[in-house]
Amino acid sequence: CNVECQRQHWRQCHKKRCKSMQTNKKNWDELANKNLEKLNDVTGMFILGVRLGTGDKSVPVNHELACKLYEAATKVQKPIAGGHPDAMLHLAIHYERGLGVDQSHEIAYRYYKSVIDHPCPGEDSAKPAFTALSKYHKEGYEGVEQSAELSAKYCAFSMSNPETSEEIQGLEKWWESGGRDQTMSIMSHVEALANK
Repeated sequence: CNVECQRQHWRQCHKKRCKSMQTNKKNWDELANKNLEKLNDVTGMFILGVRLGTGDKSVPVNHELACKLYEAATKVQKPIAGGHPDAMLHLAIHYERGLGVDQSHEIAYRYYKSVIDHPCPGEDSAKPAFTALSKYHKEGYEGVEQSAELSAKYCAFSMSNPETSEEIQGLEKWWESGGRDQTMSIMSHVEALANK
């Protein structure tokens, strides 16, 4: 096979691949829209949203549809009361980065906050949500109060890996009973070392 022959093979394979991707995209879009119509399988909507949000060899990326699935999964109350916390986290990330939705730090902040306000956020969702909230307060993004104290609070909470609202309430009590002073003291020492 010479170079021209290889190019011809590539063109033919590429055309077949593009056609199969279009068919594949149509199938995934139909599956997602059926899930959105039913609104009964919050976990299924979340998983499908992740697959469409990240894509792979068999699933083309569709951020818009992923966000619709995440949003629906945050509202459906069964089987997870309060909506799906992982879907809230993913939706927050999409709003923060402007993937499939208009970028909005204010909306992203609300979704990050909804993760930690969830009755059972789970460690895998709470930790990144606290980390993001810390960053938002440190930088003072649109609609969010810039506050070194809140940034330090959420940073400290992210390191404790809470899984339930009860554990988060326990962290709040710790913060109010001296954790704030300890954390702020450590932060000022770290800052002083960094400025040397």
